[in-house]
Amino acid sequence: MFTYIKESFEELKNNVTWLNREKASNLMVVVAVFSILFALATWGVDMFFADAIQGKLFDGSTYAEYGKSFGGIVRLVWYLVVAVAIFFGASSFFNSKK
Repeated sequence: MFTYIKESFEELKNNVTWLNREKASNLMVVVAVFSILFALATWGVDMFFADAIQGKLFDGSTYAEYGKSFGGIVRLVWYLVVAVAIFFGASSFFNSKK
């Protein structure tokens, strides 16, 4: 076990090419931004399906409530984006040649 740990540290020290600090920082920012965007997209899809399961997507009063605030308008736009994505995804799935 100790030999394995010793050889692992030697491998890291002698055979691994490390990025410089500037490039590593830039890549860290890219990863952080995409992680945040992916988390927001996942949250939005979750809201969409939660409202679909609760039956709010087909209730007109729900949209009247959403239209009263900026957050509600953003939610409506997001629902439209998700619905279009689901439509195009499903249509490409069913129209694909096998």
